[in-house]
Amino acid sequence: MGLAMVNRKLAILGEFLVKWGGTMLVTFVLISTYYSCVHIIAENMYDNPTHIYWLTLLARLIILEIAVNLACFCYYARYNSVTYWHRKSCVADLRVYAEDNEAQPEVEYACAQPTVERHLSWEPANESGSKFCFTCNKEAPQRSHHCPLCKMCVLRKDHHCFITGACVGLGNQRYFMVFLFWCSLGLIVAMPHLFYYMNTEVAYWYPFGFLYYIGPVAVLRWVFGYVPFSQACFSTLFSFAGASLITAAGFFGLQVYYTTQGYTMYEYNNLTVRATFQGDG
Repeated sequence: MGLAMVNRKLAILGEFLVKWGGTMLVTFVLISTYYSCVHIIAENMYDNPTHIYWLTLLARLIILEIAVNLACFCYYARYNSVTYWHRKSCVADLRVYAEDNEAQPEVEYACAQPTVERHLSWEPANESGSKFCFTCNKEAPQRSHHCPLCKMCVLRKDHHCFITGACVGLGNQRYFMVFLFWCSLGLIVAMPHLFYYMNTEVAYWYPFGFLYYIGPVAVLRWVFGYVPFSQACFSTLFSFAGASLITAAGFFGLQVYYTTQGYTMYEYNNLTVRATFQGDG
């Protein structure tokens, strides 16, 4: 009985970390980067207080945009569910028939995007417009895929993002792309300030000083007493920021490309799915 209880507790903890661990990491990196760049590095980097003032305003704007879009992404993740769009489609159909029994024209989204009804009833050539999900035990549209972590079929699933703790799908992809844009912009602003500090306070980067900027190297040097704890923290933050910039900018570029092609990441990289459906970009 005791072991079973421990397993349940560990399962609950694991689900919590999968859902919120990435968000907590993003929050920690945001706060650490903001405080380091604005309150520590900027005072040594700039002589003019006006520069610090505008840097502070820009940093706060970027953090606000990141926080708002991350919150919207997490909130609208529930709208990725196929069940939600089925209910919405049924209500829309009833409303159409209730209005004087007049046929209503189909309204397309901007940029020739298909309506929700077309997503739900997407019918490739010579194939059924739906499929059966054995996990959910129900019919699902062709352009939906089951996520074992979200425990539902996600309409137009792109991928499951462990940083935000939810799937990127039809309901929240727009917020994900804006979130990536502001993350990339914020890190582009932060990296020169962090590099300035590392270059002046830790070691000159050329020829091998940049090795001290690597987080694990700095932590090992701190463990063996070669550098203070603050230097290990800055090196770790610099490594996190650099890796995050590459990741965020790379994902943003991929999202733009996949969207213009009319596919999700899952669909584009699955040759069978890509051969079955024609992109609607």
